[in-house]
Amino acid sequence: MNGNPFIWTAALTLLGAAISGAGEVLPIVHNDPVAVRVVSGRDGEPQARARVVLVAGYDRRDLELGLWREEKLTDAEGVVRLSNALRNLPLLRVNVLKRHGCAADAGAQAVSVEQIRRDGLSASNRCGFAMVKDSPGVLTVFVKGGKSAAKSVKNSRPSPTQTSAK
Repeated sequence: MNGNPFIWTAALTLLGAAISGAGEVLPIVHNDPVAVRVVSGRDGEPQARARVVLVAGYDRRDLELGLWREEKLTDAEGVVRLSNALRNLPLLRVNVLKRHGCAADAGAQAVSVEQIRRDGLSASNRCGFAMVKDSPGVLTVFVKGGKSAAKSVKNSRPSPTQTSAK
């Protein structure tokens, strides 16, 4: 076995990829932007300054371990853009902190970044009747109102002393 060990390693890697049926040996780099839009499930209003946790990976185990994780704030239109590292990974999980998700399995669902890039995608909305049009490169996530709405509901509850006096 004469020759360069690098050539043998490369040849064995390519042979292994051909045998296993893998179409790609190296990761693909996508330059198309991918964004997550956070809107109210009740009226479709964008949720500005919402804290969003983005977790991406090659499989569900990567998502559970949180190997590629970013935390960002939405802009005035309720949008965060995925970084170069996250938009080139195949799976994405989105969780909006301090807001209740409107999907049945909010925060637990992994979505395909390729599907978002190609067709766009909207999570399910169980909080109201707001609908948005899917557009390529955008994942829409519905949440239950903003922080101010949650504070006003909390402050409108009667205190225990008020209820016992009745």
